[in-house]
Amino acid sequence: MQTIQINNPEVESFIASRYGSDTQSFVNDFIKFVKLSLDDVYPAITKEEAKKRVAKALQDIKSGEAVLLSQKEYDKEIDEFMKTL
Repeated sequence: MQTIQINNPEVESFIASRYGSDTQSFVNDFIKFVKLSLDDVYPAITKEEAKKRVAKALQDIKSGEAVLLSQKEYDKEIDEFMKTL
């Protein structure tokens, strides 16, 4: 086991106020945080697959098959998405 040293008074204060001496809850929450940070739940794809998807998206735009949002529609969509975070 290794010790993590935090040299940030604000973080230290938050941890102390949130967990106090309840180190087990802190460790459990930290483990959850690390697992979520390492896995964004999206399947990994190759660089070649990413290039294919971008090329297809560009072709869809050029051919008129893609449905593009207006700035107003985009702003509404992104605002709603941000509320879910």
